Formats: sequence, C-alpha cells, structure tokens
Amino acid sequence: MLIDCGLDTPESLSAFEDQLPRLGIDWREIAIILLTHTHPDHMGLAPKLLERTGAQLYLHGDEFANLERWLVRPSDDDAFQLAGTPPELGAKVHLAMADVEKNFVRLRPDVLLTGGEMVGPARVIHTPGHAPGHVCLELDGSLISGDHLLETITPTIPWMPERDCLGEFLASLENIEQRNIGTVYPAHGNPFQGHREWVRRTTAHHQERCDEILKALPATAHDLVAILWPRRLSAFHYRFAVYEVLAHLEYLRRLSRVVLGPDRVWSSTSGS
Repeated sequence: MLIDCGLDTPESLSAFEDQLPRLGIDWREIAIILLTHTHPDHMGLAPKLLERTGAQLYLHGDEFANLERWLVRPSDDDAFQLAGTPPELGAKVHLAMADVEKNFVRLRPDVLLTGGEMVGPARVIHTPGHAPGHVCLELDGSLISGDHLLETITPTIPWMPERDCLGEFLASLENIEQRNIGTVYPAHGNPFQGHREWVRRTTAHHQERCDEILKALPATAHDLVAILWPRRLSAFHYRFAVYEVLAHLEYLRRLSRVVLGPDRVWSSTSGS
C-alpha cells in the first residue's frame, strides 16, 4: 500500500523512480494507493501512479465529495468576499495559486472509506478538520497521521461554507488523544512521539488564537490577518491566513461569541 502521492512534479516522480528499486519494490507490487486527503501535495501524482501500478484507489467519501465540489467551482471568491479582501489582492492570490491548483484532478476511487474499517493491518480513523475527509491510519500502535499531526507545526485549518472546520479539527484531536499511540509518522517532517502533549499544545494554540481575535474585534477577517501576522505576507500565504481566520471566526460564531455585521465586520457578543 502506498499512502499519498506528492505533487505532480518531475522531482516527485523521480523520487519514486529512485527509491522503489532501492526498497526492492516493483511498481506492480503496489496494490492499493490510499490518500489521506486530496490536497495537491498528497494527490497530484495519483493519476500517473495509478497507471503505473494498476492499484486500487482508496479515499474517504467526504473527501471525494469535496474534491468534486472544488473541480466544479474552483474559486476562493466566496471566502474573499466574506473576509473583505481587496479585489486586487484576490487577483494576486489567484495567480499565486494557479500552479498548485493544476494538481487538482478528477479521481475515480475504487473504495470509498467511512472510517473505522481495516485496510490490511491498518485501521482507518476519520479525522476531519484540515480537510473534511482526512484520514489517519493506526497500525501496530503507531499512527500514520497525514497532515493531522505534524512534527513541528500545526496544520492549516480551512474555511468551508456550512462547516465548522476548527471545531471538527479539535474533536478529531480529542479522538486521537484518547488512543494509545507510540510513534507518529506525519506527512511532513520526521516521526515523533508524545502525541498527547502535541494535542494539548495544539489545542491551546487555537484557544490563544481565538482569544487574540476576540481582543482585536471589531474587524473584518482581512483586517485580522494583518493583526495576527504583522509581517508582510505573500499573496500565496495570505490565502491560507485568511482562511484560517475565517475558520476561527466560524468556530466562535457557533459558540455565540461573535456576530457578523454590516460591511463584513465581526464583533464580539460580549461587547469587549
């Protein structure tokens, strides 16, 4: 089983071509390709690797539906309108994301996962938050964590209409915290241990971010980006920052701690 595929770049494909022979693995020995989620750096090479291996594609049903929605309407416009992003900055973001978005391609999974099932010796754990259909794999007391737990950073949390992505992420962390896990194998960075401390630290980080937002209100989400990241962000990084701010605002809105007023200005319900 191959877990995730990398970006569709010559460098990524070359890494597979170099390493598989060193591991003594032939392309056709790979029977399953499982995607933890459908972000470009995890799915980009999937079509080419499926062709080379003849493998079956496994993907969570929620992630398949999310990918289909993105392919039909690939736009950040709803988020930028809600955030109050200046049109000229939105245009720069579209240009900055163009190469990455080429990695979003239509996929036809052979197996749609729901969470809880066994794939060989590995148990699938549905961990929405970073992506709606993100999954981790629990195997022999270890965790293949995708982007849910990363060695030295916290994964980005997106904004999606009608979803509480931050709330889902925190609930998924609680699910993982309760499990007996030795080593975590993330998609980025090195393997590490101490998943419960990582969960506590990350949960505290998001609470601190919520507190920072509440102190800065009233403001638009676009204004909050400049407050929370005082350094100048590139258009590429602005996109992830404004989505994360919107995710935190939606989380706070569902807790009845903020309201959205005219001109896309958010205010604290406490009046502070």
